[in-house]
Amino acid sequence: MADQVVRAWPSTGYAVKLDHYEFAIICALPREPHRAFQYCPSLPTRDGKESAASAASSLQISFPSISLTLVVGICGGVPFPAPGTELILGDVVISHQVLKFDFGRQYPDRFEQRGGVQDTLDRSNRSLRSLISGLQIKSSRIEFQKMHTRYLQDVGEKGSIWQYPGVDQDRLFPSSSDLKDTSNAAESIDDLVQRHRLTGDNPKPRLHFGPIGSTDTVMKSAKHRDDLAQGSQLVGFEMEGSGVCNNLSCIIIKGVCDYADSHKTKVWQDYAAASAACATKSFLEFLATKKCECRGRYPLDKDFHR
Repeated sequence: MADQVVRAWPSTGYAVKLDHYEFAIICALPREPHRAFQYCPSLPTRDGKESAASAASSLQISFPSISLTLVVGICGGVPFPAPGTELILGDVVISHQVLKFDFGRQYPDRFEQRGGVQDTLDRSNRSLRSLISGLQIKSSRIEFQKMHTRYLQDVGEKGSIWQYPGVDQDRLFPSSSDLKDTSNAAESIDDLVQRHRLTGDNPKPRLHFGPIGSTDTVMKSAKHRDDLAQGSQLVGFEMEGSGVCNNLSCIIIKGVCDYADSHKTKVWQDYAAASAACATKSFLEFLATKKCECRGRYPLDKDFHR
């Protein structure tokens, strides 16, 4: 893990003991927490579930009162996670369910998964589960997305690196067009899949709730992506969640930077990281507003809302 971000809410004017920290934020790449959260000393400098598990174990030792960990960063998205639902780059996936792809059988034409979706939250934490369920209600989701959009606009004004890359950069190729040689990507642009949400110049990011696939290998196959997503109703793929959830109660918040296929580029990574960071801030504000029991001893203070 390149940067482990851990802070207590709120930022108090007095010294806070290690056993007073109740929330942790773990990011895998340097760009993910950059300018979005306060840096703290880093732990292991790698991505993947093993490094994430190491970071989570270290957190438990150093901060024994941590009750909730947010795994924040970027991920690959499933373009059509449900009938009538479009996922585009810059959208945010929020999940407390992880499907690990470490166990199974690889056949020439498919991967047969063993095991099911793992819940990443402590079963006793009913208040937090209620909060996540509440966010999926239309009125709450609209309110959340308005907050997220406002914060993302503020971040974009601080530098072009965090601004929306443009509709023309959001390219989804048919699943049948996975490239063996990605240098020929430009030759297939005429075959792009058309999406209704990309008809405007700057579509607003949306939230997607559902299970997320977690593995040590980067998903770069549209066919495998679709096969796995269809069988388990996944909304995205990432590399750290399963390592953390083995040790800590966690929620995964990831900005979509690619479609988990062979047409990957890094164009969207900074914007997706900013989108995830802004969604995290919005989530924590909801946590404070709803007075969730998992907030613990220290309420979020006014400095957090700046």
